[in-house]
Amino acid sequence: MKFTPEQRAKGIAKRQENIAASQHFKRDWLDSEHWDRLAKSKGIRLPVWSKPPTPRLLKRWHESLDKEPFEVVYGCSSRRLITLNPHVPLRAFVGQMLERVA
Repeated sequence: MKFTPEQRAKGIAKRQENIAASQHFKRDWLDSEHWDRLAKSKGIRLPVWSKPPTPRLLKRWHESLDKEPFEVVYGCSSRRLITLNPHVPLRAFVGQMLERVA
């Protein structure tokens, strides 16, 4: 598939925007190795550290790991959880979900 110059420029701009947005995420989590072990035992791959959380992704991961409704487990909506934790990447949220169901 060939991209037009406009499509290519738009894609490059979006990638740079995502990289800039992910720079504020905390990456030095003490539980990181534990999350890796839990994910390996479940046969899943954790998201990359630079992947930002979205309400849809949080709910999708939650539904794949737990059967209780998201709001019951976390006490708020996925959007509110992201708002309250602006420096937390998707990987950390998923790691914490794995700890809960382990």
